Amino acid sequence: MQKISVSVPDSTMESIDTETKRLGVSRSHFMSDAIDFFIGPGRNLKNEIDKLNNELMKNLKNEIDKLNNELMKKTEEAKSLSIKVLQLEERIPTIESQSRMKDYDINRLREELDEKTSENKSLSEKVLQLEERLPTIENQLAEAKKELNSRAEEVFQNNKKIHTLENQIAERDKDYKSKVSELEQLNTQINQFRDQLNEAEKLNEKIGSALQAKEEEVSFLRGHVAQLTQSISQLALPPSKEEAQKKGWWHFWK
Repeated sequence: MQKISVSVPDSTMESIDTETKRLGVSRSHFMSDAIDFFIGPGRNLKNEIDKLNNELMKNLKNEIDKLNNELMKKTEEAKSLSIKVLQLEERIPTIESQSRMKDYDINRLREELDEKTSENKSLSEKVLQLEERLPTIENQLAEAKKELNSRAEEVFQNNKKIHTLENQIAERDKDYKSKVSELEQLNTQINQFRDQLNEAEKLNEKIGSALQAKEEEVSFLRGHVAQLTQSISQLALPPSKEEAQKKGWWHFWK
């Protein structure tokens, strides 16, 4: 991160300290946000304000120039008509036979002159009205600029809130991913336990089947032994005591 040193007037520094106290941030943080805003959305707002001012002043200047040109044109026409009227008036004494026609022409020219004069007066009034409206328009521009600055401050604050919310969302996403990872690990362990349980159940079934087979086999052998014992008991008779002692069979029949 780079560092810069800036020299500002005392009044500007007081305004900066007032804003930092109001926002609860440091001077460095405030200046960093101000620079980010100026080279970001602030520059666009300033360009829009300057563009609006230039277009409005250009339109007003064009309108005033147009009215001035029309006024000059009408003035030239009125001057030309005045010269013609003077010329006709100079010719009246020498052309008595055509006096009525000349009077008609003079009256017509005078009427045209009056009309042009009236039009010039109307144009002059329009120019004055526009010139009188200039301070009002300039005040409106100042109010619009002030409102745009206020909107720019709101946009700046909203961008800060959005940045804070994005950071919170990023933290929550990290927590969510961590929880999902833990849940996946738990699911993996549960699946392993299930597999082990299934294997244990299968082994238990095998052992149960083997035990049942052994029990059946033992039962079969017991039955077979019982049959053999019964057959032996029926076929073999015990020897006499003297014969058993003599031949050493006594311990078998004891």
